[in-house]
Amino acid sequence: MPISISEKPSLLSALLAQAPQERSSVETDTAFAGKLDAALENTVVTPTNAQALAETLNLQMLHSTLALAGDKPADNSPPPQPFSRQSSLVQSLLDSYRATQAEADASSDQSSTKPQPLPDSGTQSASLPSNSQWLEPIIAKASRHYGVDTGLIKAVIKAESDFNPRAVSSAGARGLMQLMPATARGLGVSDSFDPEQNVMAGTRFLRDLLNRYNGDLESTLAAYNWGPGNVDRHPDRLPRETRTYLTRVKQLYASFTA
Repeated sequence: MPISISEKPSLLSALLAQAPQERSSVETDTAFAGKLDAALENTVVTPTNAQALAETLNLQMLHSTLALAGDKPADNSPPPQPFSRQSSLVQSLLDSYRATQAEADASSDQSSTKPQPLPDSGTQSASLPSNSQWLEPIIAKASRHYGVDTGLIKAVIKAESDFNPRAVSSAGARGLMQLMPATARGLGVSDSFDPEQNVMAGTRFLRDLLNRYNGDLESTLAAYNWGPGNVDRHPDRLPRETRTYLTRVKQLYASFTA
């Protein structure tokens, strides 16, 4: 006997449980769940094909997520083909999934690039915010290993991501210290969203820049923001964004070492 999706929610549960999680959130899951329910409103799913449909759609969702992120499967394989009798249903659900992921990406880019107000150096505490205290041991470890002051590491993290380990900029920089993919790979990072890998690599990059510019903080921070090649070629032509970044990080550094 056919069973409607509202009577048998295992398909929805299986899809949401197996969906790629790298950039998902509660809001994204909720939005997709609503679209999934709407797409299946007038559809019946039999017990014999419910799991097969879930697995097929999940593979399509994974392929779409990789495409949206700019990656491709290692073997460059084409997306899996759904069962012929379910092709229109799978395509409808997949379109909903892609739309939801695109909305989530746009929201993430906007939030990660929103400028933060300059802090009052007289009121900022030298310690991290209460919801970021878990970062203290990681920052201390990076500071000891590379000889970079903890206050400077905290200032860069605050300016770059506001202590959000899942931050992603519109340019593709990721994690607490906003490492670009190429920079992360060059520093041996396998997961930019892993706080320890990100902070260790970002601090190493700061150390390398400090050495490159003989300890000059302004040149170091300008290179971190604009790129060392740009600073080397045009040290007297820093863009406004970089000048603003310098002012912000130096104020934060003073506050975190007060």
